[in-house]
Amino acid sequence: MHLPLFIPIAVSLLFFTLTVQATTIYSWVDSNGTVHFTDQPNAAHTKVYELATPPSTPLNPIIDEIEDPEEYTELTLPSVPEALPPATIRFITPYHKQTLRSNAGHIDITASSNREITKNYKVQVVLNGNSHLAPQNSLTFSLFDIDRGSHQLQLQLLKDGKVIALSNSITVYLHRASTTQIRPPAARPKL
Repeated sequence: MHLPLFIPIAVSLLFFTLTVQATTIYSWVDSNGTVHFTDQPNAAHTKVYELATPPSTPLNPIIDEIEDPEEYTELTLPSVPEALPPATIRFITPYHKQTLRSNAGHIDITASSNREITKNYKVQVVLNGNSHLAPQNSLTFSLFDIDRGSHQLQLQLLKDGKVIALSNSITVYLHRASTTQIRPPAARPKL
């Protein structure tokens, strides 16, 4: 048998067998009073019910209604934005319990965040529990004229002015040369 001729015949037979339905139902009541239904006659006191065959429906009515299949395009669902992980911010430098030496009282801070710092996101530096500098759209900061000693630093990630993430609080030790130290006299040129 030729394969190209066999396929349409097989599909037609399959479609025909899917649409054939039983149209006669038999029922009877057993000695316990239970009603049974079947498509085969079983007992002498069997009741027969004739059912009308429902009209067949096309397998894909949407495609049947399309006049020009070339114009058919697949429907795409609107894309759902992926849920973002919780916002985070952390120090890169300085690290916890780091000793910094700067006679000018200068502390450089570098941070990282899992959010891109744009106009909606800003970073606030907290020095010893108080906001220091204005919130910025940057992950690098320079603090100037900080007194020597121990200092607590923390970063706040802000979105539209609201805190959405805090870094761990770190302690840094700033060493500055004292202005009260006795300095040796400046060398004078010999005349």
